[in-house]
Amino acid sequence: MSDQSESRPDPVTKGTEKREEFPDSTVNQIVEKSAERKLVEAAQNGDKKAFGDLIRLHQKKLFRYIYGLVGSFDQAEDVVQEAFVKAYGALNTFKPEYAFYPWLSTIARNLAFTQVNREERKESLDKLTEKGYDPESVELGPLEKLLDAESEKRFYKALMAMPVTYRSVFVLRHFENMDYVQIAHYLKIPPGTVDSRLYRARKYLMDELKDLL
Repeated sequence: MSDQSESRPDPVTKGTEKREEFPDSTVNQIVEKSAERKLVEAAQNGDKKAFGDLIRLHQKKLFRYIYGLVGSFDQAEDVVQEAFVKAYGALNTFKPEYAFYPWLSTIARNLAFTQVNREERKESLDKLTEKGYDPESVELGPLEKLLDAESEKRFYKALMAMPVTYRSVFVLRHFENMDYVQIAHYLKIPPGTVDSRLYRARKYLMDELKDLL
C-alpha cells in the first residue's frame, strides 16, 4: 500500500506559496500618504497645528523648487509664504484622497511664474549665502547629489544665470520630474518647444560646467 501522505500538500506552505510581499518603500509610501491625509483632514476641520505640520513636511522641497524657478532667495521665500497662505484659504476645496504636494506646488508654481513674468531679478551667490541660503540644508534630488559642495554652488550659480525660458523647463523636468507632455500643457507650448528648450538648457549647463564633467 502506497503512502498517500507523500503527495498530500503541506498545510503550512499551501496557503503561503504565492503570497506577495510589498517592498519596504511601498509600505512606507502608504503609511506616509495615510498620515498626510489625516493631517489634511484635521486642517480642513480647523486644526492649525495640523496645517503647520503639513508646512514643515513640504517647505524644504517647495522652496528648492521655487528658488530654481525665480532665481532669488527673497522672491522664493515670498512665493512660498504666499503659496501656503493661499493653500490654507483654499484648503476646503482640496480632496484629501489626492496627494497634497502636487496641489500645493501648482499654487506656488502659478505664483512663481507671475513673479518671473513681472520681474526677473538675480542675486549673487555670495549675497544669497549671507542671507542664510545653504544648498546642503535643502533636500536635494538625484541630479544635485552627484555634485560635491563646491560643484553644487557652481551648478546653482549657472542655473540662476540661465534665461528663464530655459530654466523653467529644466526645473520642471529635473526638479519636479514632469514629463514633456505635462510641461507642454502647463507652459502652454508645443512638446517640440519643450524638447528644444530643454536641450538648450542642458547645453548651457554643460558649457558652464564643462571643467567639472
